Amino acid sequence: MYRNYLFILIATLLLSACTGSKTIVVYPDYKELKSNSFDLRVMKAYNYEYFNQYKEARDEFLKLFKDYNDTHFLENAFLITLVNDLDKKEEINNIVKFHLNENDNLKRLSALYELNSYSVKNAKKLAQELLKKENNDPRNLELYGDILMRQNDLKNATKYYRMAYSHSSNEETLLKLVSAYAILNDTTSIKNLLENSRKANGCTFKTCILLAKIYNDEKNFKALGEVYLQLYDITKNKDFVLSLVELLNSQNKTTQALQIALQYDLDDDVKLYLYQKLQYFDKAQELSMQIYKRTHNKEYLLRAAVFEFENASLKKKITLKIVQSVKEKFEKAIDENTNDLYLNYYGYLLIDYDLDVKKGIKFVELALKKDPQNLYYLDSLAWGYYKLGDCKKAWEVLQKTFQDKEFSNSNESKAHIKAIKACLKP
Repeated sequence: MYRNYLFILIATLLLSACTGSKTIVVYPDYKELKSNSFDLRVMKAYNYEYFNQYKEARDEFLKLFKDYNDTHFLENAFLITLVNDLDKKEEINNIVKFHLNENDNLKRLSALYELNSYSVKNAKKLAQELLKKENNDPRNLELYGDILMRQNDLKNATKYYRMAYSHSSNEETLLKLVSAYAILNDTTSIKNLLENSRKANGCTFKTCILLAKIYNDEKNFKALGEVYLQLYDITKNKDFVLSLVELLNSQNKTTQALQIALQYDLDDDVKLYLYQKLQYFDKAQELSMQIYKRTHNKEYLLRAAVFEFENASLKKKITLKIVQSVKEKFEKAIDENTNDLYLNYYGYLLIDYDLDVKKGIKFVELALKKDPQNLYYLDSLAWGYYKLGDCKKAWEVLQKTFQDKEFSNSNESKAHIKAIKACLKP
């Protein structure tokens, strides 16, 4: 308040000088010229501080205190020194000692200096004097809580922090109280404090991050989801929405996760993943094509081809037209450096639909170079040899998949085993 008032005073003085109106005298016993000099010196000190020249600001305030004996200047000098960890702390505190009864702020700053210098006894004495004079001032209550924390008197520290917080609802005080309860391992009190703060003052980044941690530990996912959205509202950071989507997806609430992803326009790959999981292959194909046309990234053309085929397969409407459309997309995008999943997918398509069995085998072999033990790729290769009529070689390859009982008992594997076995019979 003092600092704001002084800025207004300076502005008034400068305005008066510019307009030629009557000069405002700060101290009645000053002559007019000296008053102008004083104003300029005060403005100079604040300008130093504004431009982060803290040492120069501190020194200027000390000079002003020496020349005019106003403890507000000493207060500013001490505050700047402590906050910015400058030199002369002890020297200034020694000066302050002679003026402790003139300015409560100086007494608080001196107590803070003593506390940080591990002179806890001196700090406590000063804080008790402040409380005796004004025991409802949240600054005094919080300071005394800090001192009690240093003495590891956690129970009483929480008492004074609570009193301070009840008067000011200051978030810094709240977080100190949370820290004290954390050391006491009192999660219930922490949760109650944070929830009450959220109800009374809304969500802040720090309080709701802590609440999110508590709700996550408690597996209170409904409350956790609400906090994630509030954190997004105050930060506009979509990582919180993504966390909510991941949470919903882990609970198999995929439809709800997709709704959130669309509502908050999350990354396209997130939407594609959810479309795929929900088997919304038509929407996944459409979005993949949009991304491909926008970015010319062939990965998305390959995805569009897969989604197009999977959509037709799901609806049991695979036609020659669909197969040809899928093939055209693969041909535009695939090469030997393509991910092995796509190499095998397209290779198997060429084999299974007799589009080009030899070419299909080449793509499957490229996939196997990248992942030689992949059972799906080995099955595709065996099916390719079967299609070429080389049943003996097909069986040799297919046998490599038998070690995995779950795989070999799948419907597709059983169908291949049956067909190749029948082919082997004389």
